[in-house]
Amino acid sequence: MRDPWIGAQELFDAWPWVLPVEQATGTLRRLRDALNGLAEGRAGWRDVAALTRQILLEAQARGNPHGLKVPVGSPLPSRAQWQEMHCQTAPSDRGALITALPWHPPVPQDDKAVQAAEEDLRQIHLGESLQERIQLEPCPADPYWSVALGDGYSHYKSVGQRQAARAVALARPGSTIIACLPTGHGKTALVQAPGLLSSRRSGVTLVVVPTVVLALDMERRAKELLGNQGRQSPTGRYAYIGGLDEYVKQQLREDIRTGRQRLIFTNPESLVTGLKSALEDAAEQGLLQYFVIDEAHLVEQWGEGFRPEFQTMSVHRRTWLSTAPPGREPVTVCLSATLTEPQVTTLEKLFSGPNRAELVWGAQLRHEPSYYIDSFTDEDERNEAVTRAIDRLPRPMVLYVTQRQDAKTWVERLRRAGYMRVTDVAGYTSPDDRRAAVEGWGGRSASGPIPTVHDIVVGTSAFGLGVDVSDVRSVVHACLPETVDRYYQEVGRAGRDGHPSISYLATAPKDKYVAVHTNQKAVIGVSKAWGRWQWMWTTRDKTYTRPRHYLLNLDEIPDNVPATSETNRDWNIRTLNLMLRAGFISLHIPEPPIQGDGESRSSFEERLNRFYESASTHVDVTLEELEANDPDYFSQRFEAERQRSLAAQRNALAGIQDLFSTDRCIGEILSGYYRVQHGRAALRTGVNCRGCPHCRITGASPNEGFYRLAGDPHPTVPASDHPAPDPLARYRGTSCFLSLWWRSETEQRVQVPRLLELLALRGMHVVGGPGITAELASSLQEDVLPHPIIWDRDADLLNFYPGPIVWVLGYDSASIDRFLESRLSSPDITYLIHPHDTPHPTRRESLLTSLHPQNLSVRTALEAL
Repeated sequence: MRDPWIGAQELFDAWPWVLPVEQATGTLRRLRDALNGLAEGRAGWRDVAALTRQILLEAQARGNPHGLKVPVGSPLPSRAQWQEMHCQTAPSDRGALITALPWHPPVPQDDKAVQAAEEDLRQIHLGESLQERIQLEPCPADPYWSVALGDGYSHYKSVGQRQAARAVALARPGSTIIACLPTGHGKTALVQAPGLLSSRRSGVTLVVVPTVVLALDMERRAKELLGNQGRQSPTGRYAYIGGLDEYVKQQLREDIRTGRQRLIFTNPESLVTGLKSALEDAAEQGLLQYFVIDEAHLVEQWGEGFRPEFQTMSVHRRTWLSTAPPGREPVTVCLSATLTEPQVTTLEKLFSGPNRAELVWGAQLRHEPSYYIDSFTDEDERNEAVTRAIDRLPRPMVLYVTQRQDAKTWVERLRRAGYMRVTDVAGYTSPDDRRAAVEGWGGRSASGPIPTVHDIVVGTSAFGLGVDVSDVRSVVHACLPETVDRYYQEVGRAGRDGHPSISYLATAPKDKYVAVHTNQKAVIGVSKAWGRWQWMWTTRDKTYTRPRHYLLNLDEIPDNVPATSETNRDWNIRTLNLMLRAGFISLHIPEPPIQGDGESRSSFEERLNRFYESASTHVDVTLEELEANDPDYFSQRFEAERQRSLAAQRNALAGIQDLFSTDRCIGEILSGYYRVQHGRAALRTGVNCRGCPHCRITGASPNEGFYRLAGDPHPTVPASDHPAPDPLARYRGTSCFLSLWWRSETEQRVQVPRLLELLALRGMHVVGGPGITAELASSLQEDVLPHPIIWDRDADLLNFYPGPIVWVLGYDSASIDRFLESRLSSPDITYLIHPHDTPHPTRRESLLTSLHPQNLSVRTALEAL
């Protein structure tokens, strides 16, 4: 890689010509593109100064204190402008010698805090990966993982990834897994592996993502993975999105129907429209194997935004489960890096019933950000502080605001100051403009690298989701986010490549009022909700012919409302949202009418046109409870859900206000917000803090650069509520374990592998013990494809997994240790395969087979199977 400092000097030496600078990456690439844009007005003097300053600070962090010799004067910065950007200047033969002065956001005038902030910014400019410091624990992959994903996947990235991957691989048909795993632990691979393994014959894994950008990024990764294995899909495509050629869409649908499309990435709108029929056909044939919702924490927010497609995915899932052949129902997997208790509750309500979801909890906070928080008594003072931070903090950068108009205002303010490489992405931005902004910011399009156009994006909360720009270094908030979740998700836009990043939040008094107003989304009262529901129900479309479905008009106007408006529709939507969450109704996509017998074509086309004209203002509902039209019952259930919604909003706002207290670590505050009570288990999110106002003053010297370091999460692997595989149950009787023994070495060598194979084919996929060698595990996996083999090498599953396990002893390791003894005395199903002369664990003078009546020879077990 080209040294950025040397490359920058070459660029300024060649000015006004701009060199290509081979192998330019990172900040040097951005400086080259900015110098290129000066003549055309696509860059300003401040863009060049900020990027040059960043290169100088990156060089200083690596031990190079030398400045850069630069020409001065328009369109390049003048000496005064360099000084305005917190740089020192001295005369040189090229114009000026520029050196950068280090800077960090304001901290208390305390030596400890100042030194901590200085070191923090040095680490950010140094840009070294945090992987060694956070001490992930790679561990050997299970046999199925390596077979499914191919070369390069001999190890799991972390213990957390291993546990989540095992939970997905062991999930029973029709069950639901909710996996909360930190960013960077490979959530995508843990779904791809069992899907690709089980589709060795035929089968489809459907992955729903919230944005087209994310679907295309997933497709790119899938092409690389399957291309290396020579297992491409027939079309070579994996993302079903709106912009695809209709012929390609048709081919993808056909490949889904026949199970040849191993992986398909799409958004909810496409799932419930274009892909609906193909997915139903695949499910009916038992070919839809996994239904995956990525970024699943958004499901709750999707409901608030009333995009019915996101909610109706649950209805389609129920259809797939009901039509699939027994034992071939799709497994549902919900993936996220962060989940709150209400979000888990929503996912279970929509995607798990009737059995409870199996939760794999490996949550911990991101390692990359350090936190700085400022509050000002005057808005102008706050804006000056934010502008100063924008001048001095590293790029790429996001500036977040709450209101759409503020995004435009900030872009105009920055352009007046001399920034041209800045753009805004807010709720009003069209999809094409948004895509162009993200591509110009990241310097990459779907077809490959392109010149960077923007270093700064000004965005509202609508910006960030699905954006794959991994090297973002700074997130600045010129607002007060209305919830902890919004703040944390936006902070998480930076450092996704594992390098340190910075979060700077600056507020003024007005921001609190905006946050409170935004947070307190009007929650409709019971009496008004009842009135609106009854009005929509009474005026429902009586011509809608779908059995037990009712078509409601969102623009229906109650008697006391003067005229239709967006506000009126919004209140109707809020009513239906709370009814949905209270369990009164389910939502569906309205279905077009079918031409009636004897109906003329003109009459049918007229009805069809009316349907499509009104589709955007109507919603299809079914009644989940007939008491929805009982006023007393409605009042009781609706008010309970309303109070839960209000409490969640109050909690979210209180959490963001807690950030301004220096009495607690910000990591602890965030961790507390992402705490989940699931049944009897209190699940906590691991605390990581690379620096915050509290820790910089009171914390001990950082260990490996962290004040708090959670370590690699080690969740347990849950067992399904479905009946456990137990092919020799009649021999096990009431005992928790079955003793299966052999006498000779020949029996061990020939009959034990065959017994393991037959047990695996009947659902017992977890094996372990000293009698399982790497060669035997690998051979077993090949013999039972496409079923997965989980090899418990470290006895983690033996100790903590409540599902069935096959444990194998050997001639030289025939005794039962205390861990195995504990397992055998538990209520969990265990098949113990061992030499006939294995002693009893507590009465070692006797053989196990003489005291444990539930035993039979390996030969007899083979005959029974």
